[in-house]
Amino acid sequence: MTIVKKNKQGETRELLLKEYFLNAYLIAMLKRVGEETGKIRRRGQAVGEPAPVRVR
Repeated sequence: MTIVKKNKQGETRELLLKEYFLNAYLIAMLKRVGEETGKIRRRGQAVGEPAPVRVR
């Protein structure tokens, strides 16, 4: 299945449905990674330093 997008100049671009969802997934994943990285930095940990883990 393909998706056809038209821009203002009337040019069309066809995307495979798989490609469309893969792009959406990658964008969402990168956004989540950025948010998690921001949380770690706000906690004051150095970049590359592993997060503390509880040991029982």
